[in-house]
Amino acid sequence: MLKKFSAKYRHITSRHNIAYSQSATGQAGVPVTSVVIPCAGADYIEEALLSAEFSNRFAGDLAEIVIVTDNAAESFGPLPDKTRVVTLALPVREENYRYKQIYLSRLIKLNAPLQAKTEGVLMIDSDLNLLQMPVINIEEQHLYSSFRQGKMIAKLADAPEQNVPAYYKDTVRPYLVDHVNGAFLAATRKTWRRICPLWLTLFQDTWELMDDSQPPTDQLPLAALLDMLDIRTVNLGDWMNWPVSKKIGGTPSVIPKQVVGAHGGFPLSEWRKYLKSPDNELLFRGQDYTRKVRYLTDDEKKSGTTSEN
Repeated sequence: MLKKFSAKYRHITSRHNIAYSQSATGQAGVPVTSVVIPCAGADYIEEALLSAEFSNRFAGDLAEIVIVTDNAAESFGPLPDKTRVVTLALPVREENYRYKQIYLSRLIKLNAPLQAKTEGVLMIDSDLNLLQMPVINIEEQHLYSSFRQGKMIAKLADAPEQNVPAYYKDTVRPYLVDHVNGAFLAATRKTWRRICPLWLTLFQDTWELMDDSQPPTDQLPLAALLDMLDIRTVNLGDWMNWPVSKKIGGTPSVIPKQVVGAHGGFPLSEWRKYLKSPDNELLFRGQDYTRKVRYLTDDEKKSGTTSEN
């Protein structure tokens, strides 16, 4: 409670969840020119390729589309125009850790923006499809996203005190109800070079101390590092990261024309109908589906999952 009366709290909240219309500081900005798509495991090759196809088709001003993965480039077959594959060799968790693939996927994500070659870098999850070009004037030391509800510090609520990294106690953003949604993140190349090394360090430290009773999240350490680096966070609004299953899952619907980034939506065959015509009605599964199939332990994945295609 005392945090709310501190100068630090007031400073950080004044730089947090800023409406894009009110975010410009007057410094020179750059447009989005690189889209980076992290992809871990063979299970997600198809959706990463689909995301790259959408970016190539509907975000025509891009200079490059980069799939960052642990898979060999040959695994992806023919690539959409402007697309290249970067394969990273990263450490895996010990054999008895229950979420090895999810942990590896986070490591790939935290390294992914550094693989871009241009100045304006947008990182999107592999299950996010761009339906039009994101028009963002990206300033240095800003992170552009949409926002979600839920205190990220709640991820540590049931942990023994000795397992909770001490640095979280002095942060503000992890305790706020609204937080940056990690599925759609835009920043300059220089800002990413500040963010990614600390993000990786905090992620590894947090989930080395925590047990494996829950999937390791990258959004908790992201919230903390935004405080530490004093990054301004800008809210681009819901249309940039529109949750498909939550909005229209279970009901045949046409995707609204305002959507820039469409997040989720299974089966993938419905998205191929969109590629044929954006006016086609699409029938996606409900919002409980994604969590059911994407946050499985390694053993649950081996025992068989519901098809996403």
